Amino acid sequence: MSPCNRTVSGFPASSLIRFVVLLIGAGLNLTGPAWSQDYVLGPRDVLNITVYDHKDLDTKVRVSEDGKITFPLLGEIKVSGLTVQQLERKITTQLANGYIVNPHVGVFVEEFRVVVYVTGEVKKPGSYPYEEGMTVIKALSLAGGLTEKAADGKMTITRKGQGPTETPLAVGMHDLVRPDDVLQVPEKRWVYVTGEVKKPGSYLYDEQMTILKAITLAGGLTDKAAPGKTEIIRKTGGKEDKIRVKMEDALQPEDVVVVPESFF
Repeated sequence: MSPCNRTVSGFPASSLIRFVVLLIGAGLNLTGPAWSQDYVLGPRDVLNITVYDHKDLDTKVRVSEDGKITFPLLGEIKVSGLTVQQLERKITTQLANGYIVNPHVGVFVEEFRVVVYVTGEVKKPGSYPYEEGMTVIKALSLAGGLTEKAADGKMTITRKGQGPTETPLAVGMHDLVRPDDVLQVPEKRWVYVTGEVKKPGSYLYDEQMTILKAITLAGGLTDKAAPGKTEIIRKTGGKEDKIRVKMEDALQPEDVVVVPESFF
């Protein structure tokens, strides 16, 4: 028997192949990401429900505030509290009960009611469905993980309801996120230390960094250093300025600290 003439669950394999191709061409994912299949449905979710070879049953519907949808032939269905897979099985079972022989049902969440937003240095920035107990590390994993440029120790969350300014909150990997949080992963920023220090090089910038802290990260001064003549090179408006500094002065990202040699 030719492979194209075989049957799968009572349907010709060639017909199912065409069905898959049509769904892919329409930009749909048959199974969706693993997390979307485990997503627990609730009020205000928007669902696309398809039934193979029964286009008249294809339905786009928003879950009502009491957790129900209306579906052709079946009427009202309680969906709140079900996962996507559970709803697929529920509709499949009800359609098979006297309406359609061996129905093939797909449920896709087109719009999630509650999301978190992940931006910045992640591989797939965007909005992702919120679930109870979600941590920063779970949100990052949904967004594909961190890029090589990510400053994971500098992550912040902007949370609605904090006040008129919505000041970002510093967070760690295991901190909890809330619905509508915006998780921001900044790019690593550097300062550079050169001249008479023991370990010249680039060092990760932080908001509290001073000249003294940068020099300490660079291993401290050599015996030849003239710390009183330390300068920074700072780019401003496309030009470089040399600025004489004190040890307690604050640094900015991309500053270059230059510790000259003492000739006396």
